[in-house]
Amino acid sequence: MGDCGIILEAISGADSADPMSSGKGFFYAPQFARPMKDYTVGYAKVDWEEWPEPETRQAFAAALDVIRGLGVKLKEVELPDYPYGPLVSTIIQGEASSIFEELISSGKVDQIADAKQASGLKAAGELTAKDYLKAMRVRSLLQIAFREFFYELDMVIAPTRMGVASGIDAALDAPRATAPAERKRGMSAHIPAGNLAGLPALSLPCGFAGGLPVGITLMGRAFTENALLAVGNSFQQKTDWHKKRPAV
Repeated sequence: MGDCGIILEAISGADSADPMSSGKGFFYAPQFARPMKDYTVGYAKVDWEEWPEPETRQAFAAALDVIRGLGVKLKEVELPDYPYGPLVSTIIQGEASSIFEELISSGKVDQIADAKQASGLKAAGELTAKDYLKAMRVRSLLQIAFREFFYELDMVIAPTRMGVASGIDAALDAPRATAPAERKRGMSAHIPAGNLAGLPALSLPCGFAGGLPVGITLMGRAFTENALLAVGNSFQQKTDWHKKRPAV
């Protein structure tokens, strides 16, 4: 866990080649970590009891027990209600069409070996400014909602994904199972939510299912990486999953 803090300290801060970088540095300070009892961690029961694939539930339940045993205060919450998937898709399409504008407009996009990627880039070029700007306005509202969401929380915890990691031979664009329409929000959209709100996250291995790894994620307020690393380090002191390797 210390390696994550050391690397983040080295790469953080302003980057003249990246106008979107925050310009805020990071200093890894495990010696100043707060007691575990001072942290309030949000979670949603449905993410641990109802929605994980059956073969992963035992590992997730054990991981949540370890987190609870650290002494943190667990609080039931769910993410603010936003269309995370469509927002992420629209914004990424807009950025892709801008970055690869010359490739698309010149027709050289058709030289890409992966026809699906070529089609995706051409489709991104059809995105209107109106749709992109609307998505960015909603993103601003989402960021405000997350500042309020974290008023009484230090971080949230959720399964990194509800199933095992993909096998090495699995197609990267293989379709994923879709959640039922009536599904409670819980924390299942924490990955696109964190990307949209600009929040730090830490994924921790917590076991295996069918020889493939499963993991949990801690996600916190902006610029609270030391808190995530502190809880993550305490979790790893109680487990040894980070020292093991998949069997397949």
